[in-house]
Amino acid sequence: MKNLLAAACLTAGLTSATPATGPGDEPKTYPKSVAIHATALTQALAQRIHFNEGQYVQVKKLHLNYLEQRRQLEFELKLADAPAAERDEQLAPLQRRYEHALSNLLDPGQRLAYQQLRASFTAHQL
Repeated sequence: MKNLLAAACLTAGLTSATPATGPGDEPKTYPKSVAIHATALTQALAQRIHFNEGQYVQVKKLHLNYLEQRRQLEFELKLADAPAAERDEQLAPLQRRYEHALSNLLDPGQRLAYQQLRASFTAHQL
C-alpha cells in the first residue's frame, strides 16, 4: 500500500513539474526548425561523445542558442546572398563563442573526442 501511495505521489509530482528557471528567467521559445536542428545536432554529437544527462541538456540549450543567434545574424546582415568568405568572416566570432562554451561543458576525455571528431571533418577546420 505504501508503494502504491509513493508511486501515485511521484507520478503526480512529475506530471505537474515545470521546467526549472531562475528568478526572472522566462522560458525562451525557438522556431520549430531551430529546435529540430538543435535536437539533431545534439543527438549526433551525443552518439560520438557520450554525454551524461546534464551535459545533454546543456549542450542542447547551447545548440538552440547558437542556431538562433546564427539565424538572427544571417537575417540582420543579409548573409544568405553574401559570398562564402564574407559569411564565414561575419559568423566566425559566434562560432568561436560556441566552441568555447562547448569546450567548457565537456570533460577532458570528451574534449579530446570532440577535437578528433572535428578534425575528421575538413569542412569544419579553420
